[in-house]
Amino acid sequence: MLDPTQRARYARHLLLPEIGDSGQAKLNAARVRASADADPTVAEVALDYLTRAGVQLDSDEQATPLRLADTAEVNLVAGAPQLQTASAFLLGALAAVEAIKQVTGAGTAGTVPDNFVLGQKV
Repeated sequence: MLDPTQRARYARHLLLPEIGDSGQAKLNAARVRASADADPTVAEVALDYLTRAGVQLDSDEQATPLRLADTAEVNLVAGAPQLQTASAFLLGALAAVEAIKQVTGAGTAGTVPDNFVLGQKV
């Protein structure tokens, strides 16, 4: 059950039929960790989104590992270094969305495609 502070904080989530009270309670109870081989920018973006959604970060091995892109995926934009940061941010956001879908059961959780860069396959 959400307390009044949590209800105010997550008011927009509660309005979404895919999340609602039960989904937000699941998010608040979820614990995730980034894998050691994750690109640091991707991990930072994904974990930032998840903490804002109510998910707890935990380095404990029992916490659910978050599927994050590794450095090789971010570097697929070879020859365009100015796009690598943008690619990392998009991969981080995508990883966060997929984790939220998995925790709440909203939709079908997918995975970050191995060759995903800026919304298109390379």
